[in-house]
Amino acid sequence: MDLNKDRSLFKDVDDLFKTINKFSYSQQTTEYFVQWMVDYFQLYGSAFVEIKSGKGLGAEWKSYYPKNLFSARLFEVDFNEQALFFQRSPTPFTMSRSALLENGDAIRDWVKRHDIETSFVIPIQYDIDVEALCILYRTKEQAEFTDQMMEIASIITRLVANILKWQIQVERVDLSIKELDQMLRASLSMTESLKLNEVLHAILDNALQLLPDANDAHIFLYENDILKFGAAMFQNGIKGKVWAEPREDGLTYRVARSGKMIIINNMQKDPLYMDIPDWKGAIIGIPLLVGNDVMGVMTLAKLTTVGFSAHEIEILDRLSTQASNVIQNVRTHDLISTHAFTDSLTALPNRRSFDWESQKILDQAQRYNRTFTIAMLDLDEFKRINDTYGHAIGDDSLRIVAHCMKSAIRKSDFLARFGGDEFVILFPETTKEMAHTVLENLLDRVDKCLIPIEKEHYESLTVSYGIASFPMDAGDLKTLINLADQQLYLQKQGFKHP
Repeated sequence: MDLNKDRSLFKDVDDLFKTINKFSYSQQTTEYFVQWMVDYFQLYGSAFVEIKSGKGLGAEWKSYYPKNLFSARLFEVDFNEQALFFQRSPTPFTMSRSALLENGDAIRDWVKRHDIETSFVIPIQYDIDVEALCILYRTKEQAEFTDQMMEIASIITRLVANILKWQIQVERVDLSIKELDQMLRASLSMTESLKLNEVLHAILDNALQLLPDANDAHIFLYENDILKFGAAMFQNGIKGKVWAEPREDGLTYRVARSGKMIIINNMQKDPLYMDIPDWKGAIIGIPLLVGNDVMGVMTLAKLTTVGFSAHEIEILDRLSTQASNVIQNVRTHDLISTHAFTDSLTALPNRRSFDWESQKILDQAQRYNRTFTIAMLDLDEFKRINDTYGHAIGDDSLRIVAHCMKSAIRKSDFLARFGGDEFVILFPETTKEMAHTVLENLLDRVDKCLIPIEKEHYESLTVSYGIASFPMDAGDLKTLINLADQQLYLQKQGFKHP
């Protein structure tokens, strides 16, 4: 052993420690340290270091080696195979030429090609996993590994181990921070809108960002034991195109009925997909729960069979909880809005809804120099029906007549209950003459509506109306409504409408 070399080594290590402490434990620092180490080990023989990237079956190994060591042919060595072989022991060990020759074609070829006599392997662990390997080897022309040299190599390798452990912890913290940031962004984006379709797409967009190797994501809404398509999104940004409708005995319905998550890591080997042999990859179905009630199912699919890690499942579970709450909030808002803007008896828009819609139409008419017409309507003889047969029949009369009027107007027209037995219609971009035509058809339709009183006894109602148009009759809503109401009053008094 060359003591001068070893003194130099320990000085280099001390200097390197001081340098490292000036830096954060970044990937750049680790690569610098590892490269320095493999270059130094040429003093004793040759070396390379393998550092694992990833977990489980998808793990790969990155190689660090002396910059001037490898020929083009040596790049053909399968370092992954060597790493998988050498990581079997958690403690340092040496392997003779004969032992190396017994382990795999790639390793055997590597040993023979470079006339390797001995290999010294130092595993670097984190928790219970081997995260890196320092592999020294010598040829017949190089000196035997000594105990002192192997001890020095172990010291240097432990320095690498400490850096790697710190780096792994930093990476895990960084990943957690990124995921928390994405979850916060997800929460904000999912609550930006109160429109269900926009919310569903925001949920899927965030799911695909959290799982970038997923190919597509779907949400199906579950109501009255039936799944209905909600939204779909693919990794390439395409929206609204459903991959496949849920099968009665398929994954999505099973998740909806059980309220339990279902994970299938290989569809080709799972009984649920035996009748669909062309489907490949992995899929997960996650229930969207409010309490114990399933409101929908979110699915994500991968085109490969790497499956879903425990970490990915945890992320999706957290996202699904957020998604369920947001969807429930949207539905609650829709329900409140429906009650706030809908007449509970006739299911028509109410006075509040009319006020909002009429202001919108007025603004558009003023901005684009358009016309519109308002019609006020009142049921003739309604008081007689109500007083003679009671309020229940009176309510039925209002419901039936409202339905008849709704069926008589155009899709662009807006019919609302104004109050009592009064109704109002907005005719956008419509003159008085055009409105009269629609209203005459409405009168005929209402006249033919039969109101059941008792067995084989029916009544019918007629309608009177008055109209006014913007801007010919008035330039504001209050005046237009008053003018239409005056015309209605005149007609009910027996005067003809103009």
